Amino acid sequence: MPEIRIRRLDPADDADMDAFQAVYVAAELAEDPDAALYSREDGIAILTSTHGGSHTVAFGAYDAGRMVGELMVGLPQLDNLDSAHVWLWVDPTHQRQGIGTRLAAHADALVRDSGRRLCHAQGRIGARRDNKNLRFARSAGYALANTEIERRLTLPADATLLDRLAAEAEPHYRAYVVRAVVGPVPADLASSYNDLRNVLGIEAPAGELEIEVHRNTTAELRVQDDELVAAGRLRVAAYALDSSGTVVAYSVCVTSRDGFDHVDQWGTLVAPAHRGHRLGTAVKCAMLASLTEAAPGKRFIETTNAETNSHMVAINEALGFEVVEVYGAFQKRLGPGGPV
Repeated sequence: MPEIRIRRLDPADDADMDAFQAVYVAAELAEDPDAALYSREDGIAILTSTHGGSHTVAFGAYDAGRMVGELMVGLPQLDNLDSAHVWLWVDPTHQRQGIGTRLAAHADALVRDSGRRLCHAQGRIGARRDNKNLRFARSAGYALANTEIERRLTLPADATLLDRLAAEAEPHYRAYVVRAVVGPVPADLASSYNDLRNVLGIEAPAGELEIEVHRNTTAELRVQDDELVAAGRLRVAAYALDSSGTVVAYSVCVTSRDGFDHVDQWGTLVAPAHRGHRLGTAVKCAMLASLTEAAPGKRFIETTNAETNSHMVAINEALGFEVVEVYGAFQKRLGPGGPV
């Protein structure tokens, strides 16, 4: 095992962020040559965010002064105060040398010192559910709590197909208005949209993951939109409104920065009391149609759903999304001295 030193990274330090991005990109592309990468600016935005929902810190693992692995730990600040989110990457040329194990143990200690007992992590596990990420997670004390399928749709979306699916859905949602918006969430929609997005984590199938309702506020939503603009990203969304103007369904995506060719689907949700009206199809079609005009240079949009989320999977398949990867959502419970 090499002599490894782990230290916290400074998002204002160019050398730290250059090395952080280099390790991240190398590790991601080694697993998927067509990985949907985040930019250096995205990483800095995460680590400097004033959004109250989470505080994220990063660490680098160094061998002879060179960063060979890295770690991010996100600590929710408003809800889910018993949990943390862990991300870990090791440079492909330095894997299988114990670096990932050291970083995982470092994350455990940080999470435990913060007074929390749950670690959540995610990683590609492959179609056969037997790859190195799954084996590493288990060796680090994580259990597979949910299986999620990544699907991608080549952009621009087929306009004829979108029109047909929207027309088929329209007779079922005539009591609602579908409103597409490019950019920040409008002030008149912010409160009800925020209330609905706060329950996404518990309304979407999550397997055995322990998740609480979020408590984000409209103030955090405004900060998030400001940070998206600063990072060179764009929110594209469609909202379904009931007769009172309340958001009862939405589909939201966010484009990548210039120079990156993917779009992230952030979520699609219909409030339980308003299901059965094909609102999920309606908002997703409207969002994709807006995306074609707002971001014509993007190559694909990606979305991840629990494999048990049959309703959303059916909508995505009807739209032409195709399976590209299987992810595992992992969970570890920490005791005073380690996993329990």
